[in-house]
Amino acid sequence: MNPGRIKEVIAVNTRLCIVEILSNKTRTFITSLGIFLGVGALLTNLSFIRGMDNDLKHNMEIIGGINIVKIRAVRPESAEERMKFQQSGGLTVEEVRELAQQFPYIQSVLPHIDMRWRPTYAKGNREWGPVHAVSLDYADTYNYTVSSGRWFSSEDVLQKRLVCVVGNEYAGRMFGEGVDPVGETVRLEKLPFEIIGMFTTKGPFDRRGREILIPYAVYTHRFAGHRRTREEVGIRLAGSDYVDRAERDLRRGLLALHRGVEDFEIEINRDKMKEMETARMGISILLWSIAGITLLVGGISIMNIMFATIGDRIREIGIRKALGAHRFDIFTQFIIEAVFGCVVGGVPGMMAGTLTTLAPEGVFPYIPMLSAGDYVLAFGFTVMVGFFSGLFPALKAAGMQPVEALRY
Repeated sequence: MNPGRIKEVIAVNTRLCIVEILSNKTRTFITSLGIFLGVGALLTNLSFIRGMDNDLKHNMEIIGGINIVKIRAVRPESAEERMKFQQSGGLTVEEVRELAQQFPYIQSVLPHIDMRWRPTYAKGNREWGPVHAVSLDYADTYNYTVSSGRWFSSEDVLQKRLVCVVGNEYAGRMFGEGVDPVGETVRLEKLPFEIIGMFTTKGPFDRRGREILIPYAVYTHRFAGHRRTREEVGIRLAGSDYVDRAERDLRRGLLALHRGVEDFEIEINRDKMKEMETARMGISILLWSIAGITLLVGGISIMNIMFATIGDRIREIGIRKALGAHRFDIFTQFIIEAVFGCVVGGVPGMMAGTLTTLAPEGVFPYIPMLSAGDYVLAFGFTVMVGFFSGLFPALKAAGMQPVEALRY
């Protein structure tokens, strides 16, 4: 069959398809409803999958990357453990720094104290927020973006200045949205801390937006005497290839310093990243399954309606064949009708699936987003479902004998 003949068949059957759709609006609506829901669900789920991917990347930034190893003090959970832990002096930053000097693959030591949620006061207002005592390298390691003011300096650390850097959400709650907090003073534990910088976060669900960060040296000088918090020390390695080696060396060294008492835990970011990736894959599979099942149900409904349609149009098929239509003509007619029926529902479904990306920030835990490729994928699925849904009905219609069909 030459290309000219194929174009002619497609053009004629497309016109017939349009006439059929306009003549049977109710049937077309019912036929396309399943595809509308399926394509809408597909794009909605894709938007959340894209949002989860971005959130995963952001969480990886928060934990500092694969070349970070964290050591945490462990609290005793029983009387036996309390007695055992008394044999050890406990985890200290100094001993970790001493160990780090023995291993050339350790680039820096990042002490960190989680001081928990504490109240702060300014201009007659009170606001609670998580307070953390951190090192100079903390911002670079964990990708904090200071949008106003500056980060801690070496002079701040040496002189143990009462300074802090706060998150944008905390600043908005304490001083009002849009107000630059740099230069303001907040009182923490009756001590006046000057805000020297503010960092921004990517959304309202980012817990870092409410944080208050102070220099670790200020914590040891002002708060360590009545500490009620757990200590954490991060270690930045020269590369991810040293992670397993660092875990073995640090565990061996700390056990020697703690008289064989394992009152610490070593956390590897690589394992945490695998857990996050596994969770993301599980949710993605669930969302893809929901969209796939919805599209499958829509396709089956179209197939059933197409079979019913053929039963109503047997005489029409017989007349077309008697007038010279070939099997290919009839087959193409019903395939085009099935595809058009899907497109009629799929295009509005694509528009409905886009609505999640227009929602105000903060409505969903993730920020839904779609790319041009997602729309191409959705349209491709729409056409594919239409083709396979109409395939068997079209073959049945094309295989009818004109003599038998004209009896109806």
